[in-house]
This record gives sequence, structure tokens and C-alpha cells, in this order.
Amino acid sequence: MTSADDDAQLLARIQGGDIDAVGELYDRYMPVLFPLALRIVRDRAEAEDILHDALLTVRERASQYTAARGSVAAWLVTLVRNSSIDHTRRRERRGALARREARAAEQSNTNTPEVLAGDAADRARVRRALDKLPEAQRRTLIVAFFEGKTYPEIAEAEGVPLGTIKSRAARAIAALREALNAEGFSR
Repeated sequence: MTSADDDAQLLARIQGGDIDAVGELYDRYMPVLFPLALRIVRDRAEAEDILHDALLTVRERASQYTAARGSVAAWLVTLVRNSSIDHTRRRERRGALARREARAAEQSNTNTPEVLAGDAADRARVRRALDKLPEAQRRTLIVAFFEGKTYPEIAEAEGVPLGTIKSRAARAIAALREALNAEGFSR
């Protein structure tokens, strides 16, 4: 029996609810997957979390594996790599947001009533522009930019293809830009 056949049998067992098969898959591929995750996220605890989440994903999606598209090893490497990259991007985005908020807090200490009034007017313009967008576009922008979710997370939550979310976001950003220009927003 080849390793590929053995891997396919492990996935079939996992599909059938065999928890021991998940452990066997983990034991077989952890020496490859953990260093990969660690190299990308650069934090041992985060790499361990990514592997744990990847194994949960394997349990949920074992039926989606197709041997014609590649080996189980390649599927697992791709899963862990993408999860690690997504995790790193979310962490960096949260860090950038925290730095922006810190700068804004510093600047707000020097805000005059005139500046505050201008900021309130800008927020009102943005709200009006957002209100002009179709519901799906508005929701996509709010979830992506204010809740910090990635496009793949939004696609999964809404049960639509990733391409749909990406094109919806692109159309929403273009429409928002037009609406803000119509509102006289200049930044």
C-alpha cells in the first residue's frame, strides 16, 4: 500500500468520524506542518493554534478532498500555509489599527472645536455615502473594514464564492468613492 493510499484511507476514516485517524494524520504530518506554520507566524503558540484549527478543518472538510487535485500532503500544506498567512494578515491589520487609534488619540488631545466639527461633518458624509450603497455592498464593507474580517471569512459566513465577495467589495469601494466625491469629501 502506498503512502497516498494510506492517506486516502485516513481521510475516509476521518469522514466516518474516526478521531484516532485525525491523530494518525497529525502524527504523520506534524513534522512538516508545524515548522511551516512557525516560519510564517513566527510564534510557537500561534503555530500550534493554526495546526489545531487545520485539523478541525480537515475533520469538517475531509469529504472535499479530491485525489485528482493533489496529494493529501499537498492539501494539508496548502491549508496550513493559507491559514498561517491569513492569521498573520489579521494580526498585522489589528496592529495597524491599534497604531492608528493610538495616533488618533494623541491627535484628538489637540483638536479644537473647529476640527471636531469638521470631523463630525466628515463622518456624516461617510454615513450618507454608505447609506446609498446596496445592502450587500454596504454589509461587505462594514464587515471587512470595521469588523476586520477577511474576504474569505466573509464568503464563508455568507455562503457565497470568494470571487463574489471580492467583486462586491470592489464595486462598493468604487461606488463609495463616487458618493463621497458627490458629498464634497476631500481627503
